[in-house]
Amino acid sequence: MKVALIGLGTTGRIAAEYFHKEQALALVLCRENSQDAGKDLGELLHRPHMGVSVETTENLEEKLNRYKPDILIDFSSPSFLREHLATLARCKVNVVTAVTGYTQMDIKRVKVLARKREIGVVIAPNITLGVNVLLVMAQIAAALQSDYDFQVVDENHRNKKDSPSGTAEKIVAAIKRGLEKSEADNLIPIHSIRAGDITGRHKVLACGKYDQIEITHTAFSRTAYAEGAYKAAQFIYGRKGFYEMKDVYGLGKPNYAEDRLHTDATASLAGFYA
Repeated sequence: MKVALIGLGTTGRIAAEYFHKEQALALVLCRENSQDAGKDLGELLHRPHMGVSVETTENLEEKLNRYKPDILIDFSSPSFLREHLATLARCKVNVVTAVTGYTQMDIKRVKVLARKREIGVVIAPNITLGVNVLLVMAQIAAALQSDYDFQVVDENHRNKKDSPSGTAEKIVAAIKRGLEKSEADNLIPIHSIRAGDITGRHKVLACGKYDQIEITHTAFSRTAYAEGAYKAAQFIYGRKGFYEMKDVYGLGKPNYAEDRLHTDATASLAGFYA
C-alpha cells in the first residue's frame, strides 16, 4: 500500500510520521506556491532525511502517475477534494478524507464520482475508534431514554475553523436516529468551545428529571487520528464505493440499525439485570 498525504498541520505532521513509520508514505502534497515544495519531509518535521518528497498540487495528475499512490489521505481542507476529486478518480487513487466542513452537496458529489469512476472513498470527520463507539452509545442511550433531554458539548483547539465540528454534528445525527420512534422534540443543542490546544473532547449529556448520564470521548494525543487514518487506508485499499468510519470499524452492520435498538438493546439489558 502506497499513500500520498496532503495537509501538514499539527495533526497532518503526526500522521506523516505515523505513515512513514509504517513504510507506507510515498508522497506529501502541499499547496501551490508553498515554500515547502521540493523539500524532503524530514526537513519539515525536523528529522533526518526521510526520502519522501514534498510536491505542490500543481499538475497533480502527472505527479500521481509518477509516484503511483494507491490512497490519498486528506488532512487539509474541503477545497482540496472539491478541486481535485475528479483528478484522483481518473488516476484510480482511493481517498480517505479526515476533513470537516463538507456540505451535503459535496458529499453527494463524492458518492456519485465514487460510483461512476469506481474508486473508494472514506469520509471520516470522526476518524478515531473511540468517537465511533461514542456514536453507537449515544444512539442506544437515545433509543432507551427518549424522554431525556440531550445536548452535545464540542471542545477543540482555538485554531479549529469549523464550529460546531463535523464530529459533533455526527453525534447529533446518531442521537436523532435513536429518538426517531419517540414523540419528543428532536432539537439537540451543540455547545462548541474553541480554546488553547484541546486535542478533542466530545460529550453527550442525557438529562432526566432525577438523574443525568454523560458519555465522553477525550483524545489525549493526535496520534489517535493518525492511527484512525491508517486503519481507514487499510480498509479502503482495493475497495470501491463510498464509506464512513462506522464501516471501517465494523459498526455499520445490521445489528446496529436503529429499528433493533428498541428491542435488542432493551432485551439485553433486561437479561443482564434479571
